[in-house]
Amino acid sequence: MAVRHLCAPGDLDTRRPLPGRPAAAQRVAAVAASDGLRRVAVATTAPWFHGLGELLVLDPEFGGRPLLLPPTVRRPQPGLVRDLLLSPDGGALTVALSGTEEQPVGQLAHWALDGPAERWRRSLGRARDTALGDCLRPQLAASADGSTLACADRCRRGVLALAATDGRRLTDPPAIAGSPAVALDHAGGRLAYPAPAGIAVLDLATGHTETRTAGLDWCGGLAFSPDGSTLAVVGEADGAAMAVLLVPGRGIVDRRALGPLPGDARRQVLRPVWGAAGARAAVRTGRTVTVWDLLTARPLSTVPDLGRSTAWSLATDGRALVVATTTEIRAHELEPSA
Repeated sequence: MAVRHLCAPGDLDTRRPLPGRPAAAQRVAAVAASDGLRRVAVATTAPWFHGLGELLVLDPEFGGRPLLLPPTVRRPQPGLVRDLLLSPDGGALTVALSGTEEQPVGQLAHWALDGPAERWRRSLGRARDTALGDCLRPQLAASADGSTLACADRCRRGVLALAATDGRRLTDPPAIAGSPAVALDHAGGRLAYPAPAGIAVLDLATGHTETRTAGLDWCGGLAFSPDGSTLAVVGEADGAAMAVLLVPGRGIVDRRALGPLPGDARRQVLRPVWGAAGARAAVRTGRTVTVWDLLTARPLSTVPDLGRSTAWSLATDGRALVVATTTEIRAHELEPSA
């Protein structure tokens, strides 16, 4: 497995450090990467000093200093970045922020990066504390063409489906239960999310909803197949990570155990990717992240010794696991699925 370093030493340093403090970022809140690693976005943060967080966009192919996107996370209305999502072509970035004591309302911001310019911003719920954990953090999803966005807002117990061009709401927010896992099919016409009665699939055009049980104690992530015929559900049951395949109209067609999970990893939220490279998910176990092939239950890559200040994410094409620390960003390239 090849490892590619995506930034130079010092690229992630805070541009305006606190007096007497080192310029190195104190923590990485989130990272995202587009198809082929064309662009990478990373959010850094300074605990207790929310206004010192920064949102950086890197172009690994051409190099150079990262692009800083103010004032998404800086004063006068700072927020804590909870999730980042790049469009597959790297041309747009969506940012989900939870609130702080100074700015309790969360926000959803959408950027066009060829410029760059902020297109729109929408308010989210009022979660304010990092101790709330993954289950109250906003989670993002996008259609393959980037035309439709979704955000699970657990603080309002609903799912937003929005047009990427202007942020207008496409449907009344359906109720969400349990985790903030959410997914859109490749055309952006159907939305999947955990509902009180199971995993729901909502047709955004007709409003019809179909709900199926997945037999899991926790739903951590969702992904549609490229043709939209199958939904992969990654979660936990009986202390093990599980991959369940659901077919709308039929129910469960496959169920595979991926491996045991310790207690602190059983309620994690992740974003599986199902594309030409296969169906994949990066699952945390302690300080180790393993990328699993969801169709064969085969581990593709394992990255150990990840600290609390580290973030990771699969690229939108699923061909690399991107890991960001306070000093570097590296991509662990993944082999094609068998």
